[in-house]
Amino acid sequence: MEGHRLRVGALAWSSSVLSSGSRDKNILQRDIRAQDDYISKLSGHKSEVCGLKWSYDNRELASGGNDNRLFVWNQHSTQPLLRYCEHTAAVKAIAWSPHAHGLIASGGGTADRCIRFWNTTTNSQLGCLDTGSQVCNLVWSKTVNELVSTHGYSQNQIVVWRYPSMSK
Repeated sequence: MEGHRLRVGALAWSSSVLSSGSRDKNILQRDIRAQDDYISKLSGHKSEVCGLKWSYDNRELASGGNDNRLFVWNQHSTQPLLRYCEHTAAVKAIAWSPHAHGLIASGGGTADRCIRFWNTTTNSQLGCLDTGSQVCNLVWSKTVNELVSTHGYSQNQIVVWRYPSMSK
């Protein structure tokens, strides 16, 4: 598959649609079932797209960038529906909650260190937790309302958080 001009660093599946994010600042969408697989190009980030995650209902795609922004797109638009600019470092870690529709968590890099929670149905920030170190990855448990975060500098750890109390 061709299309990006620079390194591809983020991927996300949604049913038969493969989304890829690149250092060229774009997200390309492809339907891997089709002969001509190209669907659309999503542009909005001002820097590398380093995080991608489809919602559990496959209706919304969240993208994080080295521009410190989190965008939410729907499957029918080439412009972001929601833009969150509160992080102060790259947003690579993204996770949709399987327990609450429209609930998303995003994690910031070394200069930010925060896990932020968003309600995409009301377009509001629900909370912010300073973890003390770079947030590298986020995953919600499918069975219990817990979120796992992995961290780089300076703590290099894995933490299981109970949501919404965010107790360890």
